[in-house]
Amino acid sequence: MPSKSIPIFNTGHEYIKCDPGGRLADEGGEVSVVHIGEFSLKADPLSKLAWCPKMNLLLMTRDKSTIHCFRIRGEEIYFVDNGAEIKGVTCHEKNFCLSGADKLVKIYDSSDGKLVKKLDHNFSDIKYIHWSSTIYRLKNKVLKSLPIIYNDISYDLDYLVTNDENSITFTFNKVLNVNIVTKYQIRSQVSSALFEQEYIDENNRMLSIKIPTESRQAYADSMVLLCQVIEYLERSKTTLNEIEKELKTFYVAINRYLSNLKAEVSGGLLQDLSDMLLTSNIPDGTKDFWVNQFGERGFKKMTKLCETVFKECRKKIFQYLIAPIERVIALLDELNGITKWKNAMELDLEDITKLTKQCQSELKAYDQLMWDLKEEKDHYDELFNWWKTIVDKFADKEASNNYSTSSLLEFIHSNLLQSKVLQYIPSDYDTIKHTGDGKLLSGSQQEISDLYRTILDQVDEYHQSYVEISVITEIYHISPPMDMQGSAWGLQTVEAHTDYFNKKLEVWKVNDQVIDQVTDTRGFEFRDKDLVVLAKDCLYVLDHATTTRVPLPELPFEPAHLRVNSKFVWITDKEKVHYAVLKLI
Repeated sequence: MPSKSIPIFNTGHEYIKCDPGGRLADEGGEVSVVHIGEFSLKADPLSKLAWCPKMNLLLMTRDKSTIHCFRIRGEEIYFVDNGAEIKGVTCHEKNFCLSGADKLVKIYDSSDGKLVKKLDHNFSDIKYIHWSSTIYRLKNKVLKSLPIIYNDISYDLDYLVTNDENSITFTFNKVLNVNIVTKYQIRSQVSSALFEQEYIDENNRMLSIKIPTESRQAYADSMVLLCQVIEYLERSKTTLNEIEKELKTFYVAINRYLSNLKAEVSGGLLQDLSDMLLTSNIPDGTKDFWVNQFGERGFKKMTKLCETVFKECRKKIFQYLIAPIERVIALLDELNGITKWKNAMELDLEDITKLTKQCQSELKAYDQLMWDLKEEKDHYDELFNWWKTIVDKFADKEASNNYSTSSLLEFIHSNLLQSKVLQYIPSDYDTIKHTGDGKLLSGSQQEISDLYRTILDQVDEYHQSYVEISVITEIYHISPPMDMQGSAWGLQTVEAHTDYFNKKLEVWKVNDQVIDQVTDTRGFEFRDKDLVVLAKDCLYVLDHATTTRVPLPELPFEPAHLRVNSKFVWITDKEKVHYAVLKLI
């Protein structure tokens, strides 16, 4: 490391050159050039840089509201207009997250830039966001052995920290929000250990956020289960909306035909249809309906619509309503068992049991809907086959009898104008109504959501009551910093900072001693177990034991900014136009 004097330590066998802190100086580091390139447009001087770690994608804000995504060899694959000034960027696995001046936090899919979701929370002015993994994973073999419904339902536990001017919000697995009111404003994360998090705030204080619990594993397992239940319930609601829209296309069409026919007959629609079916005498006054309004085209349209809509709806109900609610019941059963064993968040067992019973009732409703759909489709198939014989009769064609007269008579008088299916979904048609006093599925789903909200309120109350946010220490040995970050190295906590004047970086064991320093620092960033520092013509890789100097290859620009992940280093010039992607060897 650069210094005025370099001490020599005798190990008993050989002399080893060390830096002023007594650290080993290793000159053996190397990098390989992955790509050197140039962006087509000059970026905003305050543009933000980030790595998407899972896919090794580069993210850069080119103006205040737009973020661009590049492959490591410079190919731009998409850009995202966030709709508001981007205040913060953070990544996790295959997603990236943006906080905006519109007080929203949006999560995007890194592979294509599509919006995954907006976090359901009323943020104020967002100051900081950061996404962290944990070591915890739900290891239930029975649940994991069940057929996969959605590929992105996670058994791992991660959390997104969003700090606005009034509070800190933890969002677990993108879906479960826990809000803690606090006056502290976070600048950077030091330790991501879930139950003992550490941060540096804007006043250069080391903060501790502790989540006390009777059992950390029970807490983590409960959180994963709760998050999965949220995912399944939210997606079931989306599926039900899709089913309602698809069924509507069919019932709007058949209601129109029946309304038109009703206007053509002299008596009541049901009685006249029965007479036509039994006598095969078709009133002349209805000829316009059979020939011009329904006809061959109407028959083809309705048979195809009936086949497509009912088949698709039954498929969705089975795959995306029945299967998920069965999974929710299994998840709640597991949550009930964990809560009986060690109630990590003081959940009410009676509420879990009540919710489980409601989900079981919902499952029965889905099963019944499947049967009603099948029965109604069969009847409509017969109805359209009969109507086809009438159309053929007016066209002087030979007709085939593909229906049961007795079955059709029963359908006409029982359910043609009193649909069993329409009791499950909202409907308001002038001719077809729903039968019975069935409860809308959207209503029963809302009841489940309300019951589940009671459990989530208990989770929130637990964190409000027990999460501890406190100042560990004030970092007092520095002048006003240009940049400060912290990390946990083994059993010690360290912080690194540069000053405004000579750009010298110092790494300290917090409020104890200098561990290392680098002059003419252009940028630095902590990784999981070390610190990468950018100087004018080299990189330094520091950890708790050694410092490695890594010479930079010859670059066509002067390095100014740095971003790193586990394998790669991304360097740009001051204007963030020229850049290089290097791989640490």
